[in-house]
Amino acid sequence: MTMFLEPFKTAAAEGAVVELKLRMLAGKIPALKQYVHEKDLSDIEAEVTQHFAASLSVEEKETLRLCRQLRNKVLHSDFRAARGKLNELGIETPSGEVKKIDIPVVTIAEVSRKVREATEGVQGSFEYVADRSSSSGDVYGWFLEAGSAGDFEKASNAFRQAVVIVDRLSVIEKAAP
Repeated sequence: MTMFLEPFKTAAAEGAVVELKLRMLAGKIPALKQYVHEKDLSDIEAEVTQHFAASLSVEEKETLRLCRQLRNKVLHSDFRAARGKLNELGIETPSGEVKKIDIPVVTIAEVSRKVREATEGVQGSFEYVADRSSSSGDVYGWFLEAGSAGDFEKASNAFRQAVVIVDRLSVIEKAAP
């Protein structure tokens, strides 16, 4: 777990920066100040997007929307859904090859056998956590999967792109008469 805790923390922090910057931008705009403390960030994002509609491309609007949703998935440890949001952003997410092995009878011999079979790729001895057709993987399995596949780094990069958009809007707002 410690291998992927730092990338997770970085992604969570970068996602929090997106929220902070959206709230701060809304606070600079008299017509949007009433939304600054809204519980649901989607309300703020919608108002900011509407206010700056002429300055945002369709892709930028979609990036802000999906990064807000991705932020929620990362912060709430829904890594399976976070991967889906990365895909919607056009970011490839190959499998991290994390395997789930069921061991109904826990003995040294059974654990050794199951691990050996999974390592050898024996069919039926494991499931890939990222196999969306199965119910494999709990939060820990998906945490390992996301970490192994580089999903946290990809989320961090997506959040940084969203911040670039928000920062550009902030400059536009400063320049407005």
